[in-house]
Amino acid sequence: MNKSFLFIYLFVSLLSGSAWAQTRQIRGKVVAMEDGGALPGVNIVVEGTTRGVTTDLDGVYTIELEQSDNTLVFSFIGYATKKVAIGNQTSINIELASDSKELDELVVVGYGVQRKSDLTGSIGSVKGSDLIKIPSFSAEQALQGKIAGVQIASPNGAPGSAPVIRIRGVGTLNNSSPIFVVDGVILDDITFLNSGDIESMEVLKDASATAIYGSRGSNGVIIVTTKSGKKGEGVQVSISSEYSLQRLSKQINLLTGEEFAKVVNVLTPGTFNNTSIVPSTNWQDQIFTNWVPIQNHQASVSGSSGKYSFYFGASYFKQDGIISKSGYDRVSIKLNNTYTISKSVKVGNNLTIAPDNRQNAADVVPIAYRAWPTSVPYRADGAFAEVLGAGNPLAANEYNNSSSQRFRAVGNAYIDVSFLKNFLFKSSFGFDLSYGKTKSYTPTFFVSPTQENLTSDLGVSTDENKTWLWENTISYNKTFNKHKVNALAGFTLQKTTSEFLSGSVQNLIGTDPSLWYLNAGETLTGTQRVGNGGSISTIASYLFRTNYSYQDKYLLTVSARIDGSSKFGKSNLYGTYPSFALGWNLLNESFMPTSRIVSNVKLRASWGIVGNEKINGDSRFSLVANGQNAVFGLNEQIQPGATLGSTANPNLRWESTTQTDVGLELGFWDDKLTAELDYYSRVTDDILVGLTTPGHVGNGAFVRVVTNAASVLNRGVELTLAWNDQIGQVKYKIGGVASTVHNEVLNLGASSGSDSFISSGSLGNSQLVTRTEVGQPIGSFYGYRVIGVFQNQAELDASPKLSEQAVGDLRYADIKKDGVINADDRTYIGSPIPSFIYGFNTEFGYKSFDLSLDFQGQSGNKIYNGKMAVRPDLYNFEARVKDYWRGEGTSNTEPRPTAGGVNYEPSNYFIEDGTYLRLRNIRIGYNFPASLTKKLSLTNARAYLSGTNVFTLTKYSGFTPEIGGSDGFSSGIDLGIYPITSVYSVGVNVTF
Repeated sequence: MNKSFLFIYLFVSLLSGSAWAQTRQIRGKVVAMEDGGALPGVNIVVEGTTRGVTTDLDGVYTIELEQSDNTLVFSFIGYATKKVAIGNQTSINIELASDSKELDELVVVGYGVQRKSDLTGSIGSVKGSDLIKIPSFSAEQALQGKIAGVQIASPNGAPGSAPVIRIRGVGTLNNSSPIFVVDGVILDDITFLNSGDIESMEVLKDASATAIYGSRGSNGVIIVTTKSGKKGEGVQVSISSEYSLQRLSKQINLLTGEEFAKVVNVLTPGTFNNTSIVPSTNWQDQIFTNWVPIQNHQASVSGSSGKYSFYFGASYFKQDGIISKSGYDRVSIKLNNTYTISKSVKVGNNLTIAPDNRQNAADVVPIAYRAWPTSVPYRADGAFAEVLGAGNPLAANEYNNSSSQRFRAVGNAYIDVSFLKNFLFKSSFGFDLSYGKTKSYTPTFFVSPTQENLTSDLGVSTDENKTWLWENTISYNKTFNKHKVNALAGFTLQKTTSEFLSGSVQNLIGTDPSLWYLNAGETLTGTQRVGNGGSISTIASYLFRTNYSYQDKYLLTVSARIDGSSKFGKSNLYGTYPSFALGWNLLNESFMPTSRIVSNVKLRASWGIVGNEKINGDSRFSLVANGQNAVFGLNEQIQPGATLGSTANPNLRWESTTQTDVGLELGFWDDKLTAELDYYSRVTDDILVGLTTPGHVGNGAFVRVVTNAASVLNRGVELTLAWNDQIGQVKYKIGGVASTVHNEVLNLGASSGSDSFISSGSLGNSQLVTRTEVGQPIGSFYGYRVIGVFQNQAELDASPKLSEQAVGDLRYADIKKDGVINADDRTYIGSPIPSFIYGFNTEFGYKSFDLSLDFQGQSGNKIYNGKMAVRPDLYNFEARVKDYWRGEGTSNTEPRPTAGGVNYEPSNYFIEDGTYLRLRNIRIGYNFPASLTKKLSLTNARAYLSGTNVFTLTKYSGFTPEIGGSDGFSSGIDLGIYPITSVYSVGVNVTF
């Protein structure tokens, strides 16, 4: 018994001893080579196995090894992978060197970062160094011509005006603008941000990339990452200063005084006795001032220690307008911090504070366009003179006093907690606070009987908008042998409230600005007016995403978001937005031949559904229309009234966009040449549109019910090309982007009657010049098609015509072929949506000098010259009118001069080609030599000269062919916009 026990004991001891002899532990620490800072999350894998661990927040790891293990592989995003032979070592400490190439390949995605080689979605990226090239208060302007599929247009060039952005076309009849995500905070605009504080901007285009944002991703997502302290850089101070001058790049070619007088004499003979001696005032010279300044100054301090990193930036931007009493200035304060509390806990914050001021000039561009050039600005005594036509534009602006102030604060605070080695919990609380005030004052004045103000007027309005966003996510990141898994799950809550208050009054007791308050006006006559309103909306969301990679060859992304919104009723409270994407890195396949030419071949495809949350929160309710006053009663007094304004629809659903994307990525000669090609197709269904109600509701056509009825298709091809190389001491880069867009309305929810189309595009004179109808692009121009000019009476008598038409008038096509010209003969005459958008750029560097040129353009779109079409009175004419019809055979394109009437019906006479090519920016820089900067205790110093909007090649007669619109129904209509300027700059950047 004792011998048996002894035998068993010795046998077990031998086995256990053998087992202990075959395993051992190795501990160590991984740090950054540049500054010795600990690197958390480094993957350590035994080569040839699936066994591995990751470092903790102090960079420390412990790994179990077997006797047969020979090599450890250390890998970390942004750092070069390192292999270390184990040998007999019991402790292995490692320094990892940063890999600049790998860092350049990192792309920010929703709620994370990925290597570009692991991406399955379509994402474009622009670095901060490119954003600062454009001297603009808005960083979005720098995206123009940089990313395929992105169109940027400016509704006007007034200081402080934000651009209109469209990603892969116009996908809805409602708000088509993308959302912005700034350091994790979801926003509708980034006008508060200074470009110098931005590290990068990523544009998420397909459903694989945007589905993680669910109901807000259908119009695209732009992720903005601001700067932070970088490991290894120590404390760094940067100062930049830029001074620019603006000028009007082009004037509209209008008739001179003599030319105008001759045309007027045709209309009303004898108006001018001697046309050669009339005044000739160029009103564009009168209202525009050239070489007005822009200033942009910034200072920042950033740094990092072992546990703490920070970035602090302060900037001042000021732009004077080329029209007096227009301008914009903004102060921006940026503060980003991160602090490692312990091995598993890190906290941080991002904060931007930006107060701004804006002067709002009167809308004098249309007035200057229409004013008679035979009038003069001033009388002999220096007072404003009467100007025939639309009035005196100088007086209109002089008596206008309008300014706006806004305070904006955007930021978040977050905590990261790592646990169980591969898990990370993050909780973030973000906010967006905005407070604005506008005050407008017009004194009493008299210029002429048609340009006067008998009582002084004051209007004051205030608004406040508050949003808070609480996001909680758990992520899992694991690399084992040939597999990589990154999973994310989260829950978010968001609440947005807004309120405005407005008031107006007349007959103020004085003109001094210190008296511009509502209580200083007349209160007894009932001229005081007040308005007040507000809104509130909430969203609750659940989000999920998994990225999987096998051998860096096969990629899979699955994501979904469930959103619930207070804008919808209980039956449709939640919407689910899934997406699936696959990627295949073919070059990693064994069957691919080894080649020094081909360095990357990647296929990817995605499908998903995203939504549009940017709708009116009141659409599901029945609303009362106030202000329907009427005169009745014994004393015939005005009585306040109200009526049914809209009919409730409690069954409203989310708008949803289904998108398919197929992409190909190629690299040649070690990625000196790269190419990316995408085909996309996106269909937006359940678009909310207002349809007329049956007559028995009570108000007939005046009452509309919002319904999920419309569908819109956008499809196209995107191409991105880039070549990077160096010849001797010359470094150069050539790149370009191009994209096509096909936009088509598939359904409007009705097949006949007024609901079979949507008329819009108001010119302000009761004319609507766009129609949205099935089979056509959104907001297409609609009117008569001109086929010439009536040359004689016989031709007029033999042709279909409008009753008022005469010889010398425009001749319209009989589209219906029924021998009658009427509204049924109007047809589609062009689309404001460009079918082709492109941009290309070049960069050269030689020793201390560098040169860059950025070009941008578009084609396939039309512009409606609305300022020429609006003729309720006799106004000045564009120069083309000089070639007017004077008799048979003299002109078949320009009709006889008229001040209104049938020649001003909506038609393609007012349609012009919107194609253009623009030199967006040219910049020449010089980096001061190290021998000089070292003496000055500087890290580097750089000076540069640049030009923006240097020239534009276009056939369009207006100031600029870049005509945007706040909605898809009115895009491409030029009613006389504030011109976009050419800007010439000099600047210096210093770092120490």
